[in-house]
Amino acid sequence: MLFIAIFAMLLAGSLFFPLVSGADEAAHYVYSAAVARGQAGTLEPTVPARIANLHHLAACIAFHPDITAACQEPLGIASNAAVLSQTNAGLYNPVFYAWTGLGSLILPTEYGLYVARALAALFTSLFLAWGLSLTWRRARTPWPTVAAALLLTPMTIYVGMVLNPSAWEIASLFAVTVSGYHVITSTSKSWGEHHSLLLAAGSVLIVTRGLSPLFLVISAVALLLTVPWSQTLHVLRRRSTWVIAIVLAMVALGSVGWVLLHGTNYVGVERPAGLRAGLRGISVFYSNYHEQVTQMYGNLGWLDLPSPQILSILWVLLAGGFVLVSFAAVIGRKRIAILFAFAVCTLLPGILAGMQWSGFGWQGRYTLPLVALLLGLCAWTTDAAFDPVAREDALTSRLLSSFRVIYPGFFALGAIVIAIRAAHRYSVGDPAPWLASPTWTPPVAMPFLAVVFLAGIVVLTASLAARPVGSIKPTPDLDSAHSTSGPGRG
Repeated sequence: MLFIAIFAMLLAGSLFFPLVSGADEAAHYVYSAAVARGQAGTLEPTVPARIANLHHLAACIAFHPDITAACQEPLGIASNAAVLSQTNAGLYNPVFYAWTGLGSLILPTEYGLYVARALAALFTSLFLAWGLSLTWRRARTPWPTVAAALLLTPMTIYVGMVLNPSAWEIASLFAVTVSGYHVITSTSKSWGEHHSLLLAAGSVLIVTRGLSPLFLVISAVALLLTVPWSQTLHVLRRRSTWVIAIVLAMVALGSVGWVLLHGTNYVGVERPAGLRAGLRGISVFYSNYHEQVTQMYGNLGWLDLPSPQILSILWVLLAGGFVLVSFAAVIGRKRIAILFAFAVCTLLPGILAGMQWSGFGWQGRYTLPLVALLLGLCAWTTDAAFDPVAREDALTSRLLSSFRVIYPGFFALGAIVIAIRAAHRYSVGDPAPWLASPTWTPPVAMPFLAVVFLAGIVVLTASLAARPVGSIKPTPDLDSAHSTSGPGRG
């Protein structure tokens, strides 16, 4: 049910958003078409002309919020001859692009982008749904579902609708956090669902983007910090742990080798001249940190469709309160783990952006996987602390029940508001009146897409607000009670 709801929501968005309306989407689709045709690791592939023409289609709409997607129609071409094109994504790991590039083989034109978006959304939906399902079934309080509602910002949803590997990175690291926590805290030696999810999500995470292997290592360190050393040694003695570790190590070896060989993390950016210049780049990054936060919550398109500022401010306050409450509720190593995850989430992007890219080029969506780690750690470490209190204290139970409604409600509000903003921006233009006649419409009827999108939002919101299975108190077994008070037991 969760998979169908999330996939329907993402598919509706992928069919609504105009061609190459996502940041660098033309480059991603050109590279996916190239990889599907056997050309990986190149910045200048040869692809069909109608696919290469996407760069021109992007130029008319990018950074022009007053211009609708109707500007793309006069730029279309009929020729599909093989031409030399360019892509700044051409040195990325080809796994994501080999899969999504099938869209360019099914429809070897610009419209194959819609198929590529749908193919990417399949895996995004799978890991989001699997992680949410495991969360809902294993949580003992609503705290972990509250964390999931915070992670599902409009930007998280949006990158799952367009062609962008960030969607896989966010969804897979969320799934890694959920499953990884249950792997290290489980007392069972047998293989379980959480092992399967960790193996699948970890493998996909490693090959998604250039920094993804580093993010997986950071996640492993943060998760291990939540348990005593004796528990860590106990986990390391299990055969299931070594199976996962060996497979992920083999995948990581290939992924890191690709990154080092092709210089993936330095494409299209200016390297600092030295250490001093890199340190200056860190200050450049933090001088505009408020824009990073806005992008994390929701600045769509080519960063030309921001969400209302009040929503991004509320998200920061809700997320900050969530982290503070979690930190106050736990003790010992769990606090250290939360502090580590918070430091990584706030400091690592600035260090990487400054030392690698002179402080420029980092976008808020790159930080969202680390946000998933921080929120997930807060959620699961606090879930264990809140469980006995919530069962005995009525006030705590009522507060958690309130959060269970407020946070999913805020998720739904943000998703609907930004969807309305996007529909207005692309169909009539940002400055136009809200009731102006549209000059552009998507290939599928907008009312139908709106219904599908809202249905997905309703199901997902209801699932997030539903009481987790682990928090339901067992009811007395009447048959058992009668049997224990039968004859001879008076």
